[in-house]
Amino acid sequence: MPAFRSIRTRRRKRKLNAAFELQLTSLIDVLVIILVFLLKSYQTSMNNLTTVSGLQMPISSSQDEPRDSLQVILTPEGITFEGVRVLDFQQDVASAGASEGTYKLPPEALDEGGKRVVALFNTLVAAREKSELLKQKSPVRDAQGNPLPFDGVLAVTADKRIQYDTLRKIMYTAGAAGFKIFRFTALKKET
Repeated sequence: MPAFRSIRTRRRKRKLNAAFELQLTSLIDVLVIILVFLLKSYQTSMNNLTTVSGLQMPISSSQDEPRDSLQVILTPEGITFEGVRVLDFQQDVASAGASEGTYKLPPEALDEGGKRVVALFNTLVAAREKSELLKQKSPVRDAQGNPLPFDGVLAVTADKRIQYDTLRKIMYTAGAAGFKIFRFTALKKET
């Protein structure tokens, strides 16, 4: 009788194994389809926009994604370009302890009749030259085989409390350095 039981057990094991055999090819096909679907539906922006704590940015209802561009940040303390502090704003004694900055440019930092910020201009010109050099060395070409032209796009991240006069000087400086297109960054409106 024990021998008969072992034969019956063997048959059951074979039936169970045959019923639960994995089809590896079909499983891989399903995983590839899911992966392609996830990659197509996953949208990211390659633009790495930095934010600063204490910066009150304007709010926008626009759904446009930011394009890849160089970034100037205007904080209450000073001007930052691509993570490097370019210039500190002049701080009044009365507002030195306040969290709000004055956004006043030091007079010695300006030229061309007080319109252009010298330190920012020099930094932007160096960045433009570096970008043009990288585009010359890039294998990406236009229809005639020439390197792509400099696009001159600058993302400006500014506190909403900044004076227009200061912002106008920053924009004039960027325009003089060859950056003709400005993209002001804003926070998305919560819906």
